[in-house]
Amino acid sequence: MTKLQRYSGYAGLIPFIGLSLMALSGYPNAEHWLLSYAALIFSFLGGILWQASLKDDLPAHVTAIALGTMLWAWLWLLIPFTYWHSVAALSFIGLWLYERRYLQGSYIQGFLQLRCQLSTGAAASLMAYSIL
Repeated sequence: MTKLQRYSGYAGLIPFIGLSLMALSGYPNAEHWLLSYAALIFSFLGGILWQASLKDDLPAHVTAIALGTMLWAWLWLLIPFTYWHSVAALSFIGLWLYERRYLQGSYIQGFLQLRCQLSTGAAASLMAYSIL
């Protein structure tokens, strides 16, 4: 991975952290913005998974999971705010675990390690908001 790719990934955590802090401080609409950003990023991850399923000879369930992530993220917008942040956090970790199991050789070197760090950061921000 290039430095630009790595730094771009880490930059994607800034809205998670910032919006979590804003929501915790009671900033109007920050809770909704955090939810929307989490759903957007999770859908983006589904797109990455879908792209991998096109180029490699992978089981059909990989394509199904890739397409399902977008619908799943959209459902987060329909879940009462009491629960969505926990569901989203677990979804980020669950998708990373799935990719680690089924797509180990499908990504460029270092990608899954970066995804682990980014998914952990996203999940931690979402859980921090839900716990505090």
